[in-house]
Amino acid sequence: MILGLDISTSVIGYSIIDKQGRLVACNFMKLKTLALEERAEIFYEFLCVLSKKHDIEHIFIEEPFSMFGGGRTTAGTMSKLQRFNGMCSFAVRRVFGKSATLISANKARGLVGLKIKRGEDTKAKVIEWCQKKYPRDFIIVLTNYGNPKPGTDDMADSIVVGLAGKEILEENKKNT
Repeated sequence: MILGLDISTSVIGYSIIDKQGRLVACNFMKLKTLALEERAEIFYEFLCVLSKKHDIEHIFIEEPFSMFGGGRTTAGTMSKLQRFNGMCSFAVRRVFGKSATLISANKARGLVGLKIKRGEDTKAKVIEWCQKKYPRDFIIVLTNYGNPKPGTDDMADSIVVGLAGKEILEENKKNT
């Protein structure tokens, strides 16, 4: 099985995908406003439970941003995200005994054939793509205003990362 992760400091989206590309599990965990180390500890404990429930062989994590996003991201935010991502990557290594593979969001979307045009709402497009790919398994819950509930985009990103990881594994298999 493949574990796909979309890690931010407040929400972690995760999905488990089997070798046939079926979605086995998909959800998100909302992290309380605690010290980063405490959040990482909660994530570590979550991974321990997950590892007992599923035979996870490969882990893929969406690579954290390393460039400023047009005024939306500060150096402090990027630093905090990088730091937390490192802690979570270490937790993955401790639980599963292997390092996760980092994949950039753009590369992941490209590997699964998800094309997003300039100016389109990326989050909405990724959610829509996941809903079409897994109409029975990726259920979108809407807010009173008709928007996907918070965490939906994190789950969708984790699916894309997991499926991109599957593509990478299949390509590596062909080349060996």
